[in-house]
This record gives sequence, C-alpha cells and structure tokens, in this order.
Amino acid sequence: MRAMFAPLSIPVFRWVWIGQATNLTGDAAYGVSVALLLLPREDAPRALGTVLGMAALGGIVSILVGGALADRHRRARIIIVSDLLRAAAVAGILVAGPLAPLWLLGSLSGLLGVGMGLYRPAYMAVLPSLVPPDRLSGANALRSITNRLTTLVGAALGGALSVMTSPQWALGVNVMTFTVSILTLVRVSEAVHEAPEHRPSLAAEIAAGLRYVSSRPWMAAVMIQGTVQMALVAAPVALILPMLTGREGAWYGWIVAAEAAGAFLGASLAATIRSRSRGWIAMLALLAQAPQTVTLMLQAHPPMILAASALTGAGLSVFAVLWTTALQTGVPAGYLGRVFSVDGLATAGLSPVGYVVAGWLLADLGTTTLAGFAGIALAISIVAVLPIPGLRRLSETDDRPPQRRMKGQPIQG
Repeated sequence: MRAMFAPLSIPVFRWVWIGQATNLTGDAAYGVSVALLLLPREDAPRALGTVLGMAALGGIVSILVGGALADRHRRARIIIVSDLLRAAAVAGILVAGPLAPLWLLGSLSGLLGVGMGLYRPAYMAVLPSLVPPDRLSGANALRSITNRLTTLVGAALGGALSVMTSPQWALGVNVMTFTVSILTLVRVSEAVHEAPEHRPSLAAEIAAGLRYVSSRPWMAAVMIQGTVQMALVAAPVALILPMLTGREGAWYGWIVAAEAAGAFLGASLAATIRSRSRGWIAMLALLAQAPQTVTLMLQAHPPMILAASALTGAGLSVFAVLWTTALQTGVPAGYLGRVFSVDGLATAGLSPVGYVVAGWLLADLGTTTLAGFAGIALAISIVAVLPIPGLRRLSETDDRPPQRRMKGQPIQG
C-alpha cells in the first residue's frame, strides 16, 4: 500500500494526478449525462448510438497520430491540446442541445474521440518524466486504481447532477474538469528531445512505431492477446453481467463495485512485485477472470459472481501495472508515445465489433454457451503467448538459461 501512494510525495506528480483524476471523473460523468440528455428525443437509441459510436471511431482513427505527436512534442502540451479539443466538443454538444441534428452531434462526438486518441498515449508516456524509476510501478498502480474509482464516482456524480438539476448542468461541470486538468499541466517541465536534422514525416514516424512493436515478438504477442481478450472475453462478460444480475435488486451495482475493490487490492500488490518473471506473473494474473466466466456460465447466485468479479478486478490490475511499467522502463523515450498508441489501438480496435457480435451471439446462443466460449478464449489466448521469447521478463533480454560449457569447449567472447 505504501509503495502505491509514495509517488504522491513528489509535488509535480501530485498535481498532475489531481488534475487527471478530476479529468477522468468528468469523462465518466459525461457518459451518463449525455445519455440522459438525449433521452427526450424520439430517436433516442439512434442518437445515443451515433454519439457513442462516433466518439469511439474518433479515438481509434487518431490514436496512432497521438502517439507520434507525443514522441515529437512535450507530452504535457499534447494532453492540454487534448483537453481543449474535448472541452470544445462537450461545450458544443451543450450549446447544440438535445434536439440538435444527428450530423452535428456525431461530428462533435467525433471531435471528442479525437481528443481521447491524443490523450491516452501522451498521458501514459509522460509518467516516467514525473517520477524516478523506483517509484514508477507505484505510480502506475495509483493510476490504475484511480481509473477505476473515478469511473464509479464520475458515473454516480453525472447521474446525480442530471437528476437533481439537469443533464446540461452535468455537462457544464464536465467542461470545468478539463480546465482543472489544464491548470495542473501548464507548469510541468519535461526534457525536450532533440529533433533530428531531417525529421521524417508523421506517417513515417507512425510506421516506425509499428515496426518497433512488430520486431519484438513478446510485445506484439501481448498486444494481440489484449485484442482477443477485449473482443472475445470482456465484451461478452460486459453484456452477460447486467442480463443475469440487473434484475436482482442492487446486485449488479455491488458486483461492479466489487470488481473495483479487487482492482484496488491488485494494484497494491502489483506495486510491490520485483520478480524477474514479471511477464509470466502478468499474463497468469489475467486468468483471474476465468472464475468469473465460470460463474456466468453456470448462472450462479449473485454472491458467487460478486466474489469472482472481485478476483477479476485484482488480476486485471496486476497485469495493467506490470505491463505498463515494463513498457515505460524498457522502451526508449523517443518511441514511448507510439508504443502506447499501438497498445491502445490493439486494445480498443475490435472492441466495438466485439460488442456487436457478442450481442447477436447472446441472443442466439444464450448465456451459458457464450460465457463458456469466453472462458475458453481467455485460457487459449494466455497460454499461447507464454512460450514466446522475451515474454517471461517483458524485455528483450534472453530468457533461456545459460548453456553449460562442455569439456574442451572454448569460452566464447
């Protein structure tokens, strides 16, 4: 626990953390308040689908550009640009109102998504410049649990403000959260990378980032596994959980909260891990989601699903902290933004498709079959990557044990 909160003793990190926690709370509040804003429309389902879909599309198409820009410029400034874009988009939706034309709402939502695409790689890449290497795992643990908690707090805040006042007031508060984020970033000092005499084009730098990842099998394998897990495991579970427990009183809410509590414990544990086999630990931690898929497959009682979901949260947090720290400490600073952008694209790229397909399969196959398929996909995707060279340590260091020298064999080097 102490390792996770130790980075807060560093003033610059503390201010950035406060700003981004506020920022993420506003993001979560937006998701609830914009849905409530659009409910009075006759075409509310289509409008909400357009808003959410365009935001997701904007993030997907811009994330690689965001990574390249984060490697060219000061990352705090990229986050500020992201905040300005998102603030403008939310303010535009607020001014346009709930009855605005779909093309306008979709365009503004696309701008919001572009801001998110710029945000993620820059924020992940800026952390190593805020804390020393020995506190980086603690900073990532704190970031991981902050993401979880702000999602819960922001969603509750957005709903409460929308009901007590109006969705417009909730969106206005969201715009203010971007201002808080900007104020905490303007004085962040970062080392400036010297630009080469002949800098390649942005497209060439994006391609270089893709080559960097693809030339490291362990890195590419983990990202591909993430794609599989998000599309074939996370998407079905996200649909099955409310279907099974949403009619059981407050159980669905408690299950979501239990997963967040498990994430807190997992992040605390991950901040203390110093094993040289951190890659194997990270990947095996993802198997903590297997009990959740089993309880869903068996349509178990809500208390059992709750316990399994807490374990899921813990495992996902352990993976997130170890994986993020490995990239931040092992990837050259000049490539870090692009690597995180590829990672983000791999994670989110097929998620929309996964949700659509999971919805169809859930209607046709039922809960038991779909949950069983998700559990099998989880296990196969994890076991498949474990033997890949470099994965055990999440680095390019040779994983093989040193060979014993035979009698009479000369010593190499």
